[in-house]
Amino acid sequence: MKKGIWILALIFGLALILRLVILNQSLWLDEAIGAVVAKTLSFRSILLKFPLSDNHPPLYYLILKAWTFIFGFSEVSLRLPSVIFGILTILFVYKIAKKFTKINPIIPTILLATSPLHIYYSQEARMYSLAAFLTTATIYFFLKTFQSTDEKSDWIFFSIFYTLLAFSDYVPIFLYPVFILYPIFKNGNWVWWKKFVISNIPLFILGILWLPIFRIQGANGKFLLQTLPAWRDIAGGATFKELGVFWSKFVLGRITFFNKFLYYSLIFLASIPVIALIFISSKNWKENKIFWLWLIVPIVLCFAISLTFPAFIYFRFIFVLPAFYFIIALGGNKNLIYLVILFNLIGWGIYVFDGSQHREDWRAATLYVENSAGPKDIAIFENPEPFAPYRWYWDGKIPSFGATDSISAKKAKTEKITESLIKDKNGVYYFEYLKDLQDPLGIVPNTLLANGFVEINRKAFKGVGFVIYYQDKGHLALEAHR
Repeated sequence: MKKGIWILALIFGLALILRLVILNQSLWLDEAIGAVVAKTLSFRSILLKFPLSDNHPPLYYLILKAWTFIFGFSEVSLRLPSVIFGILTILFVYKIAKKFTKINPIIPTILLATSPLHIYYSQEARMYSLAAFLTTATIYFFLKTFQSTDEKSDWIFFSIFYTLLAFSDYVPIFLYPVFILYPIFKNGNWVWWKKFVISNIPLFILGILWLPIFRIQGANGKFLLQTLPAWRDIAGGATFKELGVFWSKFVLGRITFFNKFLYYSLIFLASIPVIALIFISSKNWKENKIFWLWLIVPIVLCFAISLTFPAFIYFRFIFVLPAFYFIIALGGNKNLIYLVILFNLIGWGIYVFDGSQHREDWRAATLYVENSAGPKDIAIFENPEPFAPYRWYWDGKIPSFGATDSISAKKAKTEKITESLIKDKNGVYYFEYLKDLQDPLGIVPNTLLANGFVEINRKAFKGVGFVIYYQDKGHLALEAHR
């Protein structure tokens, strides 16, 4: 008994360490948006106003607001809630395995603890780790209701987690049919169904109240697709390529290489034990149908929906990752499981020690501009305003502006805005970030060139792309004359 406790403690200790390493990376775009929201908006605004311009439900932002009110706004502080949700997810995986399977509960626990994809998103100041935790807790209490239908606390906890899950992110909603299908297969009695319907009442009421905002978000999503057709590829369309990306990230984590031969070879090798274990596990799928339903139903439904409205992208499915590892663990072959853990650690090691795998480095890009800028220099962006991560790290040392009229730059208006910004300026720091999406014609840089600015140098930053310094020809000639 004591040995088992020590092993479990070591696994959770390892899980925590793996999730704390390089936690202080620079915030990237979406994380910075959340940080700005938590710092500048009230709880009421986060609940009722911000969602009108966002495409997520508000639960995560409300939690982040409460957390940062106490613990502050450092990169580590902003990401710690996701670390905590990640550890809690692992805890519920252990509890599910111990109570509802015949396998050694240590196996799926250590698989998820070392999962490079779960580690990455347990370090992300976004809602995906929260959704995975709420999903796993919901499944745990859902399964408990079949063991003791008279236990009111199981139904209460199920209803709470079940309701909160719908407000963590929208893609986990595709999991909800599982809660209908599984009891049908299991032949739940009328007493169970009655309690299940009652447990849905909070979700039904809150869903009705949230529906007007959800409809606005849906309309905004359609407008975005019409305005930026290339957004479909970013948002996650239903394609075979996206399925391939989905698989590669699940088996090796959120890494990639410029050397595609090496990358695909590593994916191939990592896939061998995973496929073998899934095949073995599939022979007894009826005994473990909850895990198969948990994994397959959301993926199939979201893929089908994404044929018309794109949402099929791997990181939105962190909530099915525990089911993926349950199925692998149920394969039972220890040697193959050791190989999966080995490739998990390889994927994590590549992510940690290869700086090119890290998040967008807005912290360094902003510091570079502020330390290099002259008294009559400005920074401009391919956006109506400076991007959120730049504003987060900006100290105000250099005037900074958005140079486009909208997220889809219109030629005449964007030229006018850019020309007004660069008038009487000696130099311009131009951020190429999202140029191909929001200004594919290059209106902003072409306007710089047309108004007598020439490129002096460019510097690349991870994920941010090039920051290009343009200088006015007249000022350049004056400096040369001096």
